[in-house]
Formats: sequence, structure tokens, C-alpha cells
Amino acid sequence: MSGNPRRLLAAASVPTAVAALVLAGPGAAGASTGPRYASAEQVGYAATGAQFKEVLGVVYLRNPAQYAGAVGQYSHSVQLWSSGYVVVAGVSASTSRSGYTPYAKVFDSSTHQLVASDPGAKWCDDHTFGCVRKIGSFTASEGLLMDVSYDPTRGFVYFRAADLDDELYMPASYQVGTGESFTQARIGTEFGPDPWTAPSSYTHPAQWTKIAAYSRVGVQTYNGKTSTLSSWFVHHKIFMSSITGSLIDEQAAPTDLTDGGASFQDRLAPAGVNGPAQPPRG
Repeated sequence: MSGNPRRLLAAASVPTAVAALVLAGPGAAGASTGPRYASAEQVGYAATGAQFKEVLGVVYLRNPAQYAGAVGQYSHSVQLWSSGYVVVAGVSASTSRSGYTPYAKVFDSSTHQLVASDPGAKWCDDHTFGCVRKIGSFTASEGLLMDVSYDPTRGFVYFRAADLDDELYMPASYQVGTGESFTQARIGTEFGPDPWTAPSSYTHPAQWTKIAAYSRVGVQTYNGKTSTLSSWFVHHKIFMSSITGSLIDEQAAPTDLTDGGASFQDRLAPAGVNGPAQPPRG
């Protein structure tokens, strides 16, 4: 395969997202809301009830330092889940530094072990050095596209994170084999070291605090159908919660979907919210 890897991958997946957002529209027919999910470390949305071969979305990169009183680090990601693997593409930030570092990770869904980190990843700049092995970072105050997709025919998972000007991007790939069935797609904000582990520390802010705004969220199923999160399959809100007996300490929550299922926000919750509760939007 020759040519710019970002552009070759984009040729296959970006039109998918565009078609999804145009065709789904507000109030997509047959949209189904499922039960809310509790997570020890993630807040956002999950889609189930289908086989998903791609999930993508745009997130605005906010200044990490403003969250230093609540958490030490966090990340934004898109994920595909199967019985064998959890594959993740995203960006991470430390609240003690500026900038966001892209990453690609492959986990064993049963053992939760990390199988691969940044497999074959490169850091590409269309205007200067081309592609190099040392991974760079994205600056805050810009939009970022995250995308993870599976090719059932070739058995490869493709990861990417790219700025919206298509100048800086990180492509990566990993072979999981053909016949893998990814039955869950996720997008949201993470605070733990992996999709199952709670953050080492978390302090509630004084009030509901927006930490992420997602837009242009789309998925593609194995039969080639594209849509937003509001479609014929089931979508679920994911709440980050610490559960002790009957007490649910809600730590972060997503807002309702807007733009026909293509947009939502993630918000940190103040202390004393025995969830699940609905955060304000704005």
C-alpha cells in the first residue's frame, strides 16, 4: 500500500461519518434507549444491539489545568468491544501539563491485560517532517477527530487521532484476525488507566463542570449502515460512579444526546449526588 496513510484511511471512513450525520437526522426512527451503565472510570455513551466496525467523533480539547483540583489525568477515547478484545483510540492529558498525547491500545477483554500499545503508530505532519516514530502532542483549544475501525475481511483494527485541519495525526493498526465480533461501541471521557480501573484519586468539584463536548459522533455496523448514536440499535448513558452498598456516588455524567444523536457533553458532578442524576447542559 502506498501514499499518505492518513488520507488512505480517511477515504474509507470519513464519508461514512458524513453520511451518518446527514441520513440519521434529528429523532431517527426506531431509536432505542437502553439501561444506564455504571463505570468505575468512564463517562459518555455506549451503543449495543449490533455489530459495530467503526466508531468516531470529534472532541474539543479543553485546557487540562482547569481540572487539576479534581483529577491528575484524563483522556478522551472511542472504543470497540468484543468478547476477545477492547480496542481504544484516544488522547490523554495530565492536568499538571499542557497538551494532549494520542494513543492506541488493545486490551484482552477477559483478562483486562494490555496486549498492545501504539502498535505501528506514527506521528505525521503534512507540512514539515512527514511521518516519524516519536509521538507528538495536540494543543488545547482545538477540535480533534478520534476514530477506531475494524476491517472484518483483513482482520485489522485501524486507529487514528487527527486535528481538524488534517495537518497533524497519528495512524496505527493491529491485527486481531478475521471473524471478530465487536458488539459494543463507546465514546467518552476516561479517568482510569484502563477501561475497568477507577482513577487513583478523584475530588468532586464545587458544581457541575463540563470536561468534554463531543460532536459528529457516528458508528458503522458490519452491514455497512451508518448512523449517529440515536438509531435502530440501543444506546446507553455511561455514568462514572463509586458504588458502596446502596449508595451510588456519582462522579461524572453525560448530558442528553442532541443533533440527532451526534453530540453530547460530559460533566464532573459535585459532591452529594446519589446518582444517576442528569447534569445541566451549557
